[in-house]
Amino acid sequence: MYEEEYNNTTKIVEYVSVITILLIILIILVPSVSNIIYNVSKRSSEISTQGTIETVKAFYVNVNLTKTVDLPFKVIFDNDKYTFYENGKKINLKNTLNNRGKLPTAGSIQLNTDGSVTVKNLTFGKFVCNQTNKKSLVCD
Repeated sequence: MYEEEYNNTTKIVEYVSVITILLIILIILVPSVSNIIYNVSKRSSEISTQGTIETVKAFYVNVNLTKTVDLPFKVIFDNDKYTFYENGKKINLKNTLNNRGKLPTAGSIQLNTDGSVTVKNLTFGKFVCNQTNKKSLVCD
């Protein structure tokens, strides 16, 4: 009888020890894994922003093959819709943006007269990206 109680107690102690070790490993790994997921998501937003900029540039060039559109040329995104602006005035274009990835849910991209690109509050998921020149793309 004493031996049976000893075996049960030993098993319980072993199980608790294993569970404790697993919890410690989990506590150590969770911040690292969540940091990796955050960085991958952020980089994905940066790449999506760069892709959307290239899409808007290509769209502008294609539109100018059939119709003259002056700079600054701006595209404002709102959910699955987008609106085009030329010199600050809304214009209607029958063409559509052909983006390989997903389009942003909010924000704008503007092609400026000096060749620079301005990105304001371009939203991909929980990240918002801004850029005032080629080297300052920031997604937070």
